[in-house]
Amino acid sequence: MKNFVLTLWIVVGAACAIVLFQVKHEVTDLEDQLASVERKIKSDKQAIRILQAEWSYLNRPERLARLSSQYLDLKPLHPSQIITVQNIPTLDRELEGGTDIKLPGAATNASVEASQ
Repeated sequence: MKNFVLTLWIVVGAACAIVLFQVKHEVTDLEDQLASVERKIKSDKQAIRILQAEWSYLNRPERLARLSSQYLDLKPLHPSQIITVQNIPTLDRELEGGTDIKLPGAATNASVEASQ
């Protein structure tokens, strides 16, 4: 009986050692993954700071003003170009029988008459 209990304790101890080794190995792998993710986060944060600095540099008002005068033909707005809603001309002719818009593949008067 003593031999059986001793053998049982040896088997239980060996099983615990194996489980402990596996858990330790998994924890080490997870720590490596965590360190990798933390390095990636640090790298991404650095890249974000660089991009924010570049964005600020590229959006300086004096630079944008120089580029707009160089590439765009913008002129100051003249007061005569501003009108009120009441001054917008209205369409006086009435549209009878639809619009004058010709769409490709749309039925024409001739094709409508032929189908009737």
